[in-house]
Amino acid sequence: MRGVRFGRMCGVIALVLGLTGTSLSAFAQDKPKQEESPSAVSMVLQGDSFFGFNPAIAGTYKLSSDLAIAYQGVWWTDISGLGVHDANTWIETDLGVNMTFLNKQLSVTPMLGFVHGMLLSSRGGVFPNGDGSRNERTTAFEGVVPNLTANWLSDRFEGEFYMGYYKALREEGGSNADGGAAGCSTIGSVDCGLGGGATSNRGNGGRGSWDFLHYWFNAGVRANDIISFGVHYEHLLSTRASAIGGGTASGRGYQQDYYRWIGPYVEAKLPGSMALRFTVGKDTADNEDFYKLKFVKTF
Repeated sequence: MRGVRFGRMCGVIALVLGLTGTSLSAFAQDKPKQEESPSAVSMVLQGDSFFGFNPAIAGTYKLSSDLAIAYQGVWWTDISGLGVHDANTWIETDLGVNMTFLNKQLSVTPMLGFVHGMLLSSRGGVFPNGDGSRNERTTAFEGVVPNLTANWLSDRFEGEFYMGYYKALREEGGSNADGGAAGCSTIGSVDCGLGGGATSNRGNGGRGSWDFLHYWFNAGVRANDIISFGVHYEHLLSTRASAIGGGTASGRGYQQDYYRWIGPYVEAKLPGSMALRFTVGKDTADNEDFYKLKFVKTF
């Protein structure tokens, strides 16, 4: 009798466990899988020996497996004005598309951007040989930046190419032919509105505007999943100046190299979608050294 009862109890327990297991299995199968987000954002902390600290944010929104909307924002450098606009940072905003090819090993991103500040439209800031002034007009959409980025990443090799043309859209610094943004007819580094001893340059006639070409490329080998190393080349040059300023190096239409960098880099691709790269080498345009440090975190 006890054996019969024990057998029946075991049968009930087995039935309950079987039903519970089936229910849990069905629940696990019915639970929806978490879909991959179509949006990706990268925070970039970087600095170098020319621009100083210039952080950026870049992102994509996937439209299909090989096509996405791309956007970018760069705080290029600290170009401070005076008075009410005392934080006249040079900022770049870009929008374009990202396309991938060859099993996503090749990525191509054409973009159209705009810069805001005073560097292009008034030749403001403290660029070398630019008759620099930190007291020029704050100007939104002062320049346009068509640019192209291409990246290659495979199991063995990696590479990157960038080219951007920074073209002034506005002439807030005046030109040789007019009296400048504030109607001053003086050409040079003295602000006629403030007297002969002033050097703020706000409203100078003849400050003009200028354009830049900026490009780089690098190629490297991946030693393993974490470490890679290679060679980097980067060039920044002015391509046009619309007026003569006060500096001895400035002339109408003059062009000059700001730097030509070449040197090795080493990068660590870290867990958690992070990467850290250090680049160092020679500035062949100025017989000096250069260095760059870049940290990226992708969400």
